[in-house]
Parts: sequence; structure tokens; C-alpha cells
Amino acid sequence: MDEDKTETDIAVDDPQQALTELTKLTEHPEEDSFLPGDVRSDQLFVYDELLSPAVISRYLSHPRQGIIAHMPMHKLVFPKFFPPRNTGLASIVRSRVREDSVWGVTFDLADQDLKRLDHYKGVPNRYHMRAIVISDRGGRKSVAMTYVISMPDKEPSKPSKELLELIVEGARTRNLPEDYVKMLQELETLD
Repeated sequence: MDEDKTETDIAVDDPQQALTELTKLTEHPEEDSFLPGDVRSDQLFVYDELLSPAVISRYLSHPRQGIIAHMPMHKLVFPKFFPPRNTGLASIVRSRVREDSVWGVTFDLADQDLKRLDHYKGVPNRYHMRAIVISDRGGRKSVAMTYVISMPDKEPSKPSKELLELIVEGARTRNLPEDYVKMLQELETLD
């Protein structure tokens, strides 16, 4: 790789190649897990109400769960208030705290039509898709796609009780780590 290139110069079709190229740029685990450029993956990382089997099955015709994974040194936030549902919407942001991590699961996007899911998430106005690096429980890294908030509000919000219950129920159903489920349960809600 050219010494003059920066992270924003990475644009490859193969997610594993993107991960390899990114690893060459930095070996520091505290680096951001959001990948630059137009990297794509056939895995979708979900961490919000899409963890709920009832919710994800409304939008994907054949939701096939992949791995349990997390984004180290990132945290779950609710940076945008959504009046129709009276809730803050979930997203992921970089954290400086080593212990922070956002847990979720992957779903196979092969042969999936994402129109209904994109519509539900409000792409591109509320959310947009980003390529990310995730780690499984054994520390093996891979590339996935996830939804993040497009334009956060100036002041963060909180989830509604209903939204948080969906996230917690989904986290339990998907067997996410118990300490992460406990952290979710302790989040403050709007109601």
C-alpha cells in the first residue's frame, strides 16, 4: 500500500480485503470500528430493536442469524428523538472507554431485499448503512454492515420504555452476554 494513502483511500469490493488493508494501516485496538469508503458486506450487524425475532422477521424474508459479535470501544446511544414513536432512536458511537462495547448479532443479507428494512429505518433521512469491523466472542474480526443515525440531534435523547423492552428482549433471546443485558436494563427511559 502507498505510504501517501490514508484510511479514506480504502475502497475495495471484498470485505475481508478491506479488513486486511485496514489492519495494515493500524494495529491499534482503540481505532474506530467504522470503515471508510464503499466497503460492503453480506452480513448485517443488529444491536437495537432488530434483535427481536418478531421485529426482524417483519422486514427480512429469511432472517438467518450468523454470529454473536460486538464493537469494542463503542457504545449504544440514542442521539435522535423520533416523535411518531415518542422515543430516542438507537445508534452506535465511538467511546474512549476500553470496557464499552456494543453487542449484537449478524444476519445474512444474501438473497435479501432490503427495501422494507430501509423504509422502516428511514434510510437515508434517519439512518444510513455503514461498514464496520466486529469481533466475535473469540476475538476473530470480520466486516459487517449496520445502521447508524444520519443526523443526530444537538442533545441526546433516551429510549422509550417500549423500545428498550424490545432491545432487552432481543438481547436475551439472542444470548448476548448477561452483563450487557443488565446494562441495557439499567438504561433510563423517557417514560
